[in-house]
Amino acid sequence: MISRIRTVKYLSWLTCSGFAALAAVFSAVYLYLDPQIPDAETYRHYQLETPLRIYADKGELLAEFGNRRLIPIELDEIPQYFKDALVYTEDKRFYEHGGIDWISLANDVVRLLFNPTVLTGASTITMQLPRNVADLSREQTFVRKFKEMLLALKIEQELSKDEILELYINVVPFGKRAYGLQAAAYTYYGKSAQKLNLPQLAMLAGIPKRPEAGNPINGPLWATKRRNLVLRRMLDNQIIDERQYGAAVVAPITANIHHRDVDLHAPYPAEWVRRDLIERYGRDIYSGFVVHTTIDAGQQAAAQSAIKNHLKAYDRRHGYRGPDGRIRIPEGEGSLDPYLKSFETRRSIGELEPGLVISTDEEDVHVLRSNGNKIVISREGYRWARPYIDKDNRGRTPRRAEEVLAPGDLIRIMEKDEQWQLAQIPNIQGALVALKPRTGAITALVGGFDFSRNQYNHAIQAARQPGSSFKPFVYSAALDHGITPASVYLDAPLVFDDENLEQLYRPRNDSGEYNGPTRLREALYRSINLVSMRVLLEVGAGNVLRHVRRFGFKTDAFPRNTQLAIGGGTMALTPLQMARGYAVFANGGYRITPHVIKRIETLDGSVILEPNYPIVCGPCEPDSGTGPDSAPRVIDERNVFIINSMLRDVIARGTGRGARELQRADLSGKTGTTNEAADTWFNGYHAGLVTSVWVGFSNHRPIGSTEYGSTTPLPIWVDFMRQALKNTPETLFAQPSGVVSAKIDPRTGRLARPDQEDAIFEYFFDEDAPTSDARPRTSSTAKTLGPEDIF
Repeated sequence: MISRIRTVKYLSWLTCSGFAALAAVFSAVYLYLDPQIPDAETYRHYQLETPLRIYADKGELLAEFGNRRLIPIELDEIPQYFKDALVYTEDKRFYEHGGIDWISLANDVVRLLFNPTVLTGASTITMQLPRNVADLSREQTFVRKFKEMLLALKIEQELSKDEILELYINVVPFGKRAYGLQAAAYTYYGKSAQKLNLPQLAMLAGIPKRPEAGNPINGPLWATKRRNLVLRRMLDNQIIDERQYGAAVVAPITANIHHRDVDLHAPYPAEWVRRDLIERYGRDIYSGFVVHTTIDAGQQAAAQSAIKNHLKAYDRRHGYRGPDGRIRIPEGEGSLDPYLKSFETRRSIGELEPGLVISTDEEDVHVLRSNGNKIVISREGYRWARPYIDKDNRGRTPRRAEEVLAPGDLIRIMEKDEQWQLAQIPNIQGALVALKPRTGAITALVGGFDFSRNQYNHAIQAARQPGSSFKPFVYSAALDHGITPASVYLDAPLVFDDENLEQLYRPRNDSGEYNGPTRLREALYRSINLVSMRVLLEVGAGNVLRHVRRFGFKTDAFPRNTQLAIGGGTMALTPLQMARGYAVFANGGYRITPHVIKRIETLDGSVILEPNYPIVCGPCEPDSGTGPDSAPRVIDERNVFIINSMLRDVIARGTGRGARELQRADLSGKTGTTNEAADTWFNGYHAGLVTSVWVGFSNHRPIGSTEYGSTTPLPIWVDFMRQALKNTPETLFAQPSGVVSAKIDPRTGRLARPDQEDAIFEYFFDEDAPTSDARPRTSSTAKTLGPEDIF
């Protein structure tokens, strides 16, 4: 009897000691892990990460930023079948435990003791929450499990059961980048969760167990078994009856991929918008912001295509720079599979695929593609590849394949007209900006050849010398100071004696030729530098700077010497700034504000921002308080009309003649080429659209002595405007009051005799119109000038 009592006492002491030791262990674990886990309060205010979506003007999806495709849904909107299916499958005692299901945990501990290789889990919905909001890793370790248990206890004290369940259903992964029930419903079935039937809801309830490998697209067999398990649990718990169960388990898989792909990949304007929003709102933009932009998807596609096509054409004109790299291919036949590894770090850039030369013969090149297929490039596909020597020189045209390529060469290839060609990724860059001159709405923007290779946006970040494309602004200042298109200036050498220079400065025309007396209009369409300089000397740099500020240019860094007349020196402007300046000519003399954001909304359609930009008013009531403000007039409409007529001549008979292929009489523009062709431009417009194009190297190196604004930028502009103005009727500018036309002698600029056969019409301000006894305005002959003569 005494022995039995002692045994009972000993066992009691052992049990108490065990519990005490266990409590001590748990206390130690708690003290160690508690500082490492987040505060449960963060889960009450957890912000659901929803992609930032950016749309074009007519609703086309341009970009989606964010790793998670998530659409929030409230608990009372979630179908009851789904809630029951999830709870009875994932955590059947969810509404009974305090965060940890001790019964399931004990069962799993026993299983683990008998079979240590079997790792089950016993994770409740509350315990799964931390890993699904990315606070804890998914690695199966005891430390992670203890962290989940401690955090689950804290969460249960902070949140109600309904709050926990709603948060879990919104953040749990369903595969295919879908997070949360509503996103999963749209991803797999193309409709909201409220419209799904029982088999579909059961299918979704089973996915969180294996979201990638076990979804109905990647793993249909496993997904079906899991769905049927979910249905069995629903039947066992009397959520559905035998009839419903029988019909649901034999239902076919109806899931498919329904998520919306990007309609047009437009990374340059999309990233510009994203950066702007980050500055305004920070990380809140990933809580479901929806941005509607002014981008015209059709114009954006045309702009991207034109830039890519003509930069590749430039690159071919200047020769083949050689393969991207080379690997060793042993002689003799063998499997090509080992060589597929060479593609692991090489991806397609646009339509330029990576390729591996596996052999050559007299005429053909045999190339391995990244998908394992072999293609043949005939001589026509590589005959362009004359070796690059420098910007102005190439080697001879290849006659045999081996002169260009060798086995092991890592190259680029492209398919055109069902024929494969050798290609290379251009180093040259280009940019295009198009906007509506009456509103400032940007309709297309391209910042480079390929965003994935170079995220620098040359359209809005690259300030470069505008060259001769700046001359229209100088000539506009001249008109305001009594100079007319008929004014005659001497196209002859100028010499500047400046003590700050080591030698005399002798500016020259690009052609190296001089034309003698030249009318202002002709000097503009032929882009004669020395006439522009003489105009600047007469008007004065200070007056020109004050005038061009009206177009929106910031002139602090502009040169105050003759370089101002030809867009050189310290002058630097982006394509966006040039487009804004030319918009004043296109809209009749008003300064507008370029913009790309039309409206920012939340997912539910609430408006966050809807900017009000000034517009050029026609039928609208300016400054009425009921609509947009009126853009300020900054240039006399008479001045604008005459400049427009002069810039039309640039296309009709000058350096922009390449645009005549569009067969329109309502286009105006100006080429621009800087010293050594480091920057080449074409800025042009129609009454409804202004487009600026720049082409050059990012590092400012010259692009070639045969390259001009008319060589690459103008063809880009032409291809873009062909698409952008399709079905747009011709729109000619009406002659405003205060402008008169008169017949003049084309050689002297004086009023023509009544019987003069070669007389031409010219426009004048009413007060500057020539009279029969007037002598033409002419500049002085060549002389040596000091810097003070410029002002």
